[in-house]
Amino acid sequence: MSGSLLAQLNSGFPDATAIAEAVRTGRTSAAAVLAEARARAGSGQGKELNAFISEDWDHAERAAAALDARRAAGGTLGALAGIPFSVKDVIAVAGLPVTAASKAFATTKANTTAPAVQRLLDADAILVGKTNCPEFAFGMTCESPLLGRTGNPRYPDATPGGSSGGEAASVAAGISALGVGTDFGGSLRWPAQCVGIAALRPGIGALPGEGQVPGLDGNFGDDGVLPAVSPGMQGSFQTVGPLARSVRDLRAAYAVMAGAPTEPLPTPREPIRVAWSDGRVFGPVRAEVSEVMARLAAAVSAAGHLATEQPDLFADCLPTYNRLRELDPMVDHAAAVAGREDAITGANLQTIRNSLAAPPGETARARLAADAARAGAIRQLESVDIALLPVAGGPAARVDGTLDVDGEQLQGWEIMGPCRAVTLTGCPVVSLPVGLSAEGLPLSVQVVAPPGGELAALAFAELLEQLAADPG
Repeated sequence: MSGSLLAQLNSGFPDATAIAEAVRTGRTSAAAVLAEARARAGSGQGKELNAFISEDWDHAERAAAALDARRAAGGTLGALAGIPFSVKDVIAVAGLPVTAASKAFATTKANTTAPAVQRLLDADAILVGKTNCPEFAFGMTCESPLLGRTGNPRYPDATPGGSSGGEAASVAAGISALGVGTDFGGSLRWPAQCVGIAALRPGIGALPGEGQVPGLDGNFGDDGVLPAVSPGMQGSFQTVGPLARSVRDLRAAYAVMAGAPTEPLPTPREPIRVAWSDGRVFGPVRAEVSEVMARLAAAVSAAGHLATEQPDLFADCLPTYNRLRELDPMVDHAAAVAGREDAITGANLQTIRNSLAAPPGETARARLAADAARAGAIRQLESVDIALLPVAGGPAARVDGTLDVDGEQLQGWEIMGPCRAVTLTGCPVVSLPVGLSAEGLPLSVQVVAPPGGELAALAFAELLEQLAADPG
């Protein structure tokens, strides 16, 4: 890890793997690790960051003390022992608020814990709180009506991204060593680029999705019921996943969250067949992004693998994703906000209402087109082992969500076209920084593997950690 750009960007803090090893071997205590995290959160910079909707340090301190007592008594510690982690506040944790960053649900507490989060707790990771996101996770920056704007701890003039921006900010600031977010159209991958960390969007169905809000019946916790999101587009494509300061941390977190035994990463076939694109088929791309992708492909080839440029990679996925997302009825959100409309932001309320107004036949046609685009993308993957695309057409946007792409001003979702296209494939994908922009901001790549290939994506990402050194 020592020479990788990812390691350089995160050199100020140990990664989660190192923390857990130090706690298990007694080189440090869980209490000491937590005290450092709490001090960072409570510092002036930590408070100014505005990343947490709710914090749970007292409970975390009791959990750390119990963990240290167990180790002192000779007990066995879990795989993630003593690692401070946080959870995006569209995911339920029993006893803590579950607000979706909306004023309409500011006082709501969950009576159940999402299975993916519970598995982290069972592995002795220590929860420190719930983090900010746009209301209902509808946004590519991180500003909510409930908490306000979350800052970028490394690049103050840039957004930490959305919608898992609070998670990304907390990990980059050294408060959390692992973050748990969600990804529908890039909400893990984009924030990871914005702050310079790594993220894994698992493939569809790889991790349990229960415990996200709003659920099918719009329930935010009354009577302790928090079902999975609806079977519509969001229920089909939104995944829970980890953010971290190293790829090996993503691997460890994924193994625990999936309920799978820790196992070594697979030895890839040699040479690895790689298809790559600079993402220009999805919209404007900075020349420096194209250069980073070409340089990365050259490094892959120089390492003895087969890297082939494929400009039309997943080309049909973005327009069909966008169309279906516009038309797919948000029945879960509509049920959740019923009777609380006055507390919902006007733009989000209109988005929900517009989705319900689409003619069923038009929505059905959009679904068929999306299914066809996804099938075509999978066929493209059948002839390769890995696909590479940029996360976006440029680096982190400004705090207002705008980005200059070689003189053209982009805003909002159009910046994240490559992420949205990859979402429609349903495939696992790792996001990690592989270059720097002219402003010194991270530029990240998406490492996409075929369905079921989470470990293959992680393995290739670890290879890229070594190939993609800081160009400066």
